[in-house]
Amino acid sequence: MAEKILSVFIDESGDFGPYDFHAPFYLIAMVLHNQDINISKNIDNLESHLSNIGYKQHAIHTGPLIRRESVYANDLMEERKRLFNALFNFTRKLDFHYVCAKIRKDECPDVITLTAKISKAIAGILKDY
Repeated sequence: MAEKILSVFIDESGDFGPYDFHAPFYLIAMVLHNQDINISKNIDNLESHLSNIGYKQHAIHTGPLIRRESVYANDLMEERKRLFNALFNFTRKLDFHYVCAKIRKDECPDVITLTAKISKAIAGILKDY
């Protein structure tokens, strides 16, 4: 049986602070990509497109892009829409999976419980894939 390599890209949203009704969850999103599926051409096309619209060697960060923060603070809405659409079109053409673990912070009386729930959620997802 040939060995398969799965890339996992993980990002989180939330904090380990106390429960706040404005942010009741701690989220862990994972993008899972089977390395047997070559996406080099897709990446090259995205990088070329980004360069053509003035973002040479640029990694798109959607949170700051949406909130007009950081490197996007002075960008017009149309420029930010172009970046968002470039990322959307890039991802819709790819064969990958994504999952999101959602931990309710009101069920975690302390950081140890939250860490345990996060670890269990990540392990369960990776086991499934």
